[in-house]
Formats: sequence, C-alpha cells, structure tokens
Amino acid sequence: MNFLSYDNPFGRFLYLVGDVVTLHFLWLVCSLPLFTIGASTTALYYSCMKRIRTDEGTVWRNFFHAFRQNFRQATILWLILLAVGGILALDLRIALAAQGFLGKLMRIGCSALLIPYLLLCLYIFPVQAKFENPVSANLKNAFLMSWHSFGYSALLVLITLTFLLLTCFFRPFMGLSIICGAGFYGYITASVFVQIFRRYLPRELEEDYEKTGLGNREEGF
Repeated sequence: MNFLSYDNPFGRFLYLVGDVVTLHFLWLVCSLPLFTIGASTTALYYSCMKRIRTDEGTVWRNFFHAFRQNFRQATILWLILLAVGGILALDLRIALAAQGFLGKLMRIGCSALLIPYLLLCLYIFPVQAKFENPVSANLKNAFLMSWHSFGYSALLVLITLTFLLLTCFFRPFMGLSIICGAGFYGYITASVFVQIFRRYLPRELEEDYEKTGLGNREEGF
C-alpha cells in the first residue's frame, strides 16, 4: 500500500496538512503590505471552503484566483473595518477616562457596539468569498447572518478565543501557529461557514455531491 496515495486516510491527511501550511504562508506573504489583509483573508476562506466542499483545483490556484477577483471589494471592506475599529477604540478610550454617570453610559454604549462589530469582522470576509454582491450588500448580509446564525456565531467566537489564548499562553501551540496558524484557523472556521451558508443555498450540498461523484455512488447503491 502506498501511504502517500490520496486514496488512503493517511495520505489524505498529509495532503491536508500540506495545503494548510501552504495557505498559511500564502496568507502571510499576501498580507505583508497590510492594506491587502482583506483580500488575502477572502482568498484564504475561498480556498478553504473550496477544499472542504469539493476539493477542486489546488489551494494556491484557488487562493490567487480569489485574491485577484475580490481584491478591490475586499480591500474596501478591510479599510472600512479599520476605520470603524479606530473610531470604536477612540470612543472606548474616552469612555474609560470619563467619570460619573456619563462615563458609565459611554462605556455601555461602546460595549454594545463592540459586539456586532466583532461579529461583522468574523463574517465579512467569508461572505465576500462566497457571494458576489456590492460592498453594502455584503456588509448587510454579514451582519444579518451573524445574528440569524447566533449558535454558529457563538461557536466561531469560542474557536477564535481558544485559538488566541492557546497561541499566547501555550508554547507548543504557539509553534504550530508559526508554521500553519492562519491556514489552520481558516480551515476550522471555514468548516463552520460552509454549514452556515448552506442554510441560504439549499441546493449546494446536492451540487457538491454531484461534482465529487458521491451522488452517483448513492444512486447506484
């Protein structure tokens, strides 16, 4: 038996590890100018979701295809998130410095705005990778999806916090993050987004089965 063959579980696992590491370094390199982080994150999610669903193409081809296709809109979205995040951070700093009832009111207001902002940050680039809509429509859809799929949103928040805490305080995981952190995080959360998006695209699962040949096998069973 060839252990490196894609036909056995060990071989498929090795290919998955290779793809996760590849996506990690592609994301890092393409994010270096910083203003391209939105485009590279969109490309990361596109590649991960493509691999999870049908495993079509290679991850690096899918990555660069999505990077080019979404560059303009994803960059605009990234700059919007940065601007809004900067305003929220400034408001929160002022609120923490303020005293009395007014300061307490400002802190409550900032906290209330921070939650939808963070959920929007989690959803916006996967939504951009999945749906071809104007910037305003993707912002609206990402916000609504994050609340309509609140159970999944809570899971995504839990995954993100666990990933950050392990990276900061657990040295072995810190080393893993250096080698494949972006790819690993992207792949895990993309698995959740695939399930979320299928609620809005009910035929997608059937289409994926047809593309991978699983539908034909089930019919002939």
